[in-house]
Amino acid sequence: MDSIGGGPLGPGAGSGGMGAVTGPAMSPGPGRPGPSGLLQVHCAMSLQQLYGWLQATIPQAPQVAGIVPLVVRAVQLYRAGQHEACVAQIQSVLDSIATGHWSAAPVTRPIA
Repeated sequence: MDSIGGGPLGPGAGSGGMGAVTGPAMSPGPGRPGPSGLLQVHCAMSLQQLYGWLQATIPQAPQVAGIVPLVVRAVQLYRAGQHEACVAQIQSVLDSIATGHWSAAPVTRPIA
């Protein structure tokens, strides 16, 4: 994976560190993100944590790399502003991890 928005999806991943997330959906009140802004932040943080987990896990369990295409798909949805679909894709990744299915499942949601 390369990056989300302008910052790298790498250093600091998994530790909660990420650049500022901004946009029109982030300002319904002073300092309080709106519902779509919260969803955007949730996606970004989840992707950061997944990246950190993958970075730590793949060297010990290379078979886990099979879910990377699913994570890449979630990043694509995030970049396209499709945060609800991104959350659904992240859940699919987490389900794959929980069940031990390390190969990428077919993608059913096209990017609009």
